[in-house]
Amino acid sequence: RFSVSVGWAKKVSRAVLHTGQMERLPGAKRGPISKLNDEVRERLRAWIGAQADLTLAELRQRLEQELHLQVSVGRLWTVLREMKLRASYGTAGLRPPFDAQYEIFAVTGGSPHKVTLGNPLLGPAYSREQELGLNLSFLRNFTLDYSYSNKVTSEQIMSVPLSAATGYANEWKNAATLAGNSNEVALGAVLFSKKDFFWKVNVAADRARQEITELKVAPFIIGADGSSNGTSSIFRIAAGQTLGIVYGSRFIKTAAQLATTIAQGGLTGAVTDYVVNEEGFYVDKAKWRTVNERPLRALNADGSTNTQIGDVNPDFNLSTNTNLQYKSFSLSAVVVWVKGGQIYNLTRQWPFNEHRDPVYDQRGKPQIERKPVAYYDVFYDGINANDYFIEDATYLRLRELSVSWQLPKSFVTGLKLGPLESARLGIVGRNLWTRTKYSGYDPDVSGPGGGNPFAYRVDYFTYPAYRTFTLMLELGY
Repeated sequence: RFSVSVGWAKKVSRAVLHTGQMERLPGAKRGPISKLNDEVRERLRAWIGAQADLTLAELRQRLEQELHLQVSVGRLWTVLREMKLRASYGTAGLRPPFDAQYEIFAVTGGSPHKVTLGNPLLGPAYSREQELGLNLSFLRNFTLDYSYSNKVTSEQIMSVPLSAATGYANEWKNAATLAGNSNEVALGAVLFSKKDFFWKVNVAADRARQEITELKVAPFIIGADGSSNGTSSIFRIAAGQTLGIVYGSRFIKTAAQLATTIAQGGLTGAVTDYVVNEEGFYVDKAKWRTVNERPLRALNADGSTNTQIGDVNPDFNLSTNTNLQYKSFSLSAVVVWVKGGQIYNLTRQWPFNEHRDPVYDQRGKPQIERKPVAYYDVFYDGINANDYFIEDATYLRLRELSVSWQLPKSFVTGLKLGPLESARLGIVGRNLWTRTKYSGYDPDVSGPGGGNPFAYRVDYFTYPAYRTFTLMLELGY
């Protein structure tokens, strides 16, 4: 004989009804384990993904028929709100530049000359975008957001080159159709949440690509400034071409390149007449380590020199934001990681014309390995793009770090400064540390094209992001 509470007896009775045994059903910390476990939720996601217009009643019926689960519509709605699915579709018109309808002239040496042919028939571009997403909350302290977008812009407004017979260099036209897609994912986690200690971490990543699906004019090359007559032609515009692919010439660094160049008549003699020098380039064996040594340009199988030499598109971008609070102290940091992709270092190429690059300083080399000045002048190449100035664009950067202290309220109110109730003192540092193999000032660069969709990661005398320290005083009234 022993005494029990009425509540305990009711729990045992429910257990008998459910299992036939006088044992309490297993429970979670704050009540019974949910019937809608991770496996069931995954099944719900699959059903909704296959048929987005399913009603709550239909989902409830499926659960009962296929999984033998009886769940109320209210509980089902609560779970679905934790794993929100969203979709959107939108359109927009893009107005052409006002001055695109008029002829543009430039004055050189006191005389005008033609530059851009006006196009009064230029129409707007049309953009259509659809986005699908998922917002999921799980394990109480975690959130997951995912977005996929697909955008198509037809009648894209572009400055395209014209035949010299027209007397003009270029004209604005509705010349292309662009298709782009992006994937974005963000994970948030509250790692600790106590009275005096809180720690939250957010991680976000994205990847995007654009492609020209249709081009109404002949393929052409644009410069780093996004125009067809810009300095240093770099990006090829053609149907089926991914935006951001760098085109230019290569210098021979492999035996296969050497053999192809000889076969196309770009070089005479046999493969054995050439040797790899100290910098990894093939040179004429007879001229190696002489004042006449020069790097050799590679030819393609069709005899041309223009070929793909790089891709500025990163594999992905990732950022981590962490926020830590301990009593009255707070610390937050933002770390950015850009993985993959390449930069064309035009800022370095330009000074080669005046021998203003560290490579010309050869004091640290053995005398026999030093190259003539004319050897490096070959890479300048009239500011035309070549693979000598293609560099790895991967970098890791501490974008921001801040530390602050919440002053004691008794101290603040004791100052008797009217309605002042709180004060926080801190310091914020930005761009404090960067790890990269890039030789330029800053790997976080973009071309000078502004809003131009063809302006990519080209170091075109881009001013680097500078390091700053800021003192902060935040007052609350």
